[in-house]
Amino acid sequence: MGDPIVGRVLEGRYRVVQRLARGGMSTVYTAVDERLDREVAVKVMSSALSTDPAFADRFTREARVAARLAHLNAVAVYDQGTDAGHVFLVMELVRGRTLRDLLRERGALSPALAVSIMEPVLGALAAAHRAGLVHRDVKPENILLADDGAVKVADFGLARAVEADASSTRTGLMMGTVAYCPPEQISRGSADARSDVYSAGVVLFELLTGSAPYSGDSAMAVAYQHVNSDVPPPSARRPGIPPALDEVVLRATSREPSGRPLDAGALLAELHDVRLDLGLPVVGVPPRPQPGGDPDATQVIPIARQGAAPARQPAGRHSVETTAPTFAAAPAADVLNTTVSQGPGGPPDSRGPRPPERSPAWQRRRRARRRTAIVVAIILLLGLLTGYGAWWLTVGRYRQVPDVSGMSQSLATRQLVADGFSVDPVTPQEYSESVPPGDIIRTNPAADKHLIKGKMVSLIVSRGQERFTVPDVAGRPYASARQSFKALPVQVVSSDASDATGKIAAGNVIRTNPTAGQKVRRGQLITVFVSTGPPVIAVPDVRDRSKDDATKILNDAGFTPDYAEDYSDTVPEGRVIRQSPDAGGTAVKFSRITLTLSKGPAIVTIPDISQGDDPAEAKSALEKLGLVVSIQKKRKSIFDFSGYVVESVDPGPGTSVRRGSTVVLRLK
Repeated sequence: MGDPIVGRVLEGRYRVVQRLARGGMSTVYTAVDERLDREVAVKVMSSALSTDPAFADRFTREARVAARLAHLNAVAVYDQGTDAGHVFLVMELVRGRTLRDLLRERGALSPALAVSIMEPVLGALAAAHRAGLVHRDVKPENILLADDGAVKVADFGLARAVEADASSTRTGLMMGTVAYCPPEQISRGSADARSDVYSAGVVLFELLTGSAPYSGDSAMAVAYQHVNSDVPPPSARRPGIPPALDEVVLRATSREPSGRPLDAGALLAELHDVRLDLGLPVVGVPPRPQPGGDPDATQVIPIARQGAAPARQPAGRHSVETTAPTFAAAPAADVLNTTVSQGPGGPPDSRGPRPPERSPAWQRRRRARRRTAIVVAIILLLGLLTGYGAWWLTVGRYRQVPDVSGMSQSLATRQLVADGFSVDPVTPQEYSESVPPGDIIRTNPAADKHLIKGKMVSLIVSRGQERFTVPDVAGRPYASARQSFKALPVQVVSSDASDATGKIAAGNVIRTNPTAGQKVRRGQLITVFVSTGPPVIAVPDVRDRSKDDATKILNDAGFTPDYAEDYSDTVPEGRVIRQSPDAGGTAVKFSRITLTLSKGPAIVTIPDISQGDDPAEAKSALEKLGLVVSIQKKRKSIFDFSGYVVESVDPGPGTSVRRGSTVVLRLK
């Protein structure tokens, strides 16, 4: 019965061409993206998972996270979707084989080849860890070796989506191969970036030794060893492995996550340092065995060998469930047949006459075999030379620029020369807030950069702290002060302020902050305080005070008194009757306050008003002195027609009275 998925067009875009492999949780097909006209791999999850809405949501979320991961060594996730109840993932189609296939072909790998494969694997995992993504299922089946030599990691995010599904527990399924699971993932079900580091360390162990560190009759037995035993050094199983690689494996596979490198990027840095220390060359991935027939003939097979009859796994590696990774087109198995012809007379006898087998035809065949051996030897030699040349071009001729910041110029020069570099005699100088004058700020190229031996490195020398002196602009107009700051690389702002001294006119500079003469940094903010004139303050109350007291109070407050005098019947002589501006009001500091001092009561003398004087003139004379005149008239006879004249004045003439007093003018 045919596969119902083959021939369908998923979501109107992906035309399924062929089934590549079927696993317990997914089936992988080759398909054509009809929109972009390219071949892709489509992974369709099993119906048991697809019918669970919660799983579909998790699968979508994890697929979106994985799709954001863009790295040369990670299998690209192009799309995800659902069609007629089928949850699927669209990925890059990689043509090649898995790392498991290479281990089956060759067994243990050389340290150089093992490191050359693990570096791109760790590079992809490091990019995932930086993006907050944990793989959770690092194993040789998920590491793809493309025909073009690229190494790619597959199935990012799928382990998390399936592990969270309840149906996987009900059916006894578990993502990942137990041989590579970290202890915390087995015992607690938790995983982080250090869990991927553990799995990568186990993979490196297997590459160096040809087998996983633990074996057992069941998955539970292998899991028990992960939780309760330390991974042995690879050299204990395969003598001759450098101790530095032992140390990398032991650190990566520490049972306690805190004892491992923080993430794949940290492990990659350690492995790169070991490569440099051991002088290991960069080795390309060995090509697949070529088919014995048509060299162009290829067969599309699953890289993980997970068809209807999956290959038997090596002893000790128990995989309860393995999702099918990306598939590729792989050539059929190579069959090399060598036929040796022997004449009817049996083996040649060198003591007798040459038999027919040693005819010129036989000699031609012999020369052909010899030429073949020579060609093979030349190819091997060229391969060695190519490998050495690749190592020399990518690693061997490079050295890391040392960090000489903070050193003196002479010491930094000696350090660079000792490391194989030349030093530029021209030493540019720059200001520095932290490096003393004459010491090195940095190098160009920067420290830790890789540079060809003998190349020139420039030293940037410190001139010390860059400082500028604040000019003295006090008392000058603000516009003139701005001109003085134009030559300085500082920021200038103005702020209005009243002048408490009274010496700075409005619009002129009072002071600056920082003050004149201080040293400031480039770009520092300097505030210029511009005078708005003297401040307006309250006028103190000095009424009824003596002249001396009133003067002192006004002077202390910043005012200058002026004086006037006036009579007062209520304020004693010499004291302040009133002030202007009035008490309780405000006035500009240093302005003048007018004080009116009392002369005491006003005394006037009654003028000489004689009997018979004209009443009108007498009254006028008294009123001019500020007196109040009260007129009293004597009654006259009805027969007396003469006018009234002054009879007397009370008080009498010559008497001193206060101004405003009442004077009685008697008329007759």
